[in-house]
Amino acid sequence: MTSAWGRAAPGSLPRPFVLNWAQSAKGGEFRMIRRATGRDIDAVQQIYMELFAWERRHEAYSKWVSGVYPNRTTVRRAVAKQEMYALWDEKGEGKKIYAALAISREQPEDYARVNWKFRALPRSVVVVRALCVSPLRFREGLGTQMMHFVMETASRMRCRAVRFDVWSGNVPAVSLCEKLGFRCAGRKNAVRFGAGADERSYYEWAPAGGEGNGTGRGSFVGSRGNA
Repeated sequence: MTSAWGRAAPGSLPRPFVLNWAQSAKGGEFRMIRRATGRDIDAVQQIYMELFAWERRHEAYSKWVSGVYPNRTTVRRAVAKQEMYALWDEKGEGKKIYAALAISREQPEDYARVNWKFRALPRSVVVVRALCVSPLRFREGLGTQMMHFVMETASRMRCRAVRFDVWSGNVPAVSLCEKLGFRCAGRKNAVRFGAGADERSYYEWAPAGGEGNGTGRGSFVGSRGNA
């Protein structure tokens, strides 16, 4: 994985994050993670639709509700707040988005009930939302690449913690968090997406030196709201 950020000023948002994927089984691919814009809303929404279609035919791991979350409004709001990032895959036939997530400062209300190990002020916490990989690219490590992007972003922003919650039965997401060294801070029932209460697993990760040492001074372009 090759970063094209260069030396970003402390706390600044990243420039496009370039991945040179020479090890890909597809071969010769060029992948880039960058902030999504208004022109990308349809393409980002498409991967959530692809996931919902896949879950209708197979097993539903996300516990998301089609048409409720994530929906077009979810994507549009995250793009408007400059919180949505997507992974582009460029090959001979053109470009397509195959993964997306939102990086937010706002923590859901139930986070206040979690016994987080890495204590931090809200301004020094990054929350991962709506992580999705297109079923067309399952088992290619795109979720790992997206989370690496978040982790490096948090480190450059001098944040103390990255937090992420998933449905406890979401085996792929739980495995991803544990593989990347995220610590499970606990499991609690919480109501999400207008559905009934489900058990959520709460994960956290601290950048090197972040635990008790991060300044939290990093600026994040984005405002409060649902993402």
